[in-house]
Amino acid sequence: MIETDDQMLLAQQCIANLRRILLEARKVHSRQDYARMANPILLEVQRREQEILEYLSADLEQPVSS
Repeated sequence: MIETDDQMLLAQQCIANLRRILLEARKVHSRQDYARMANPILLEVQRREQEILEYLSADLEQPVSS
């Protein structure tokens, strides 16, 4: 769970690194090997992206006081 801006930025960097790994893997692996190795990485990217969205939208869930 992301609780700070720094953690959110770190999660974004992590996602970028995982995407770079996938891009490079597409160049050297067969379709079958790529699909097998990419699935858990894609799930991790999806999980981290969801955490970022939850962090960024957390304040939106708070009622606005007048």
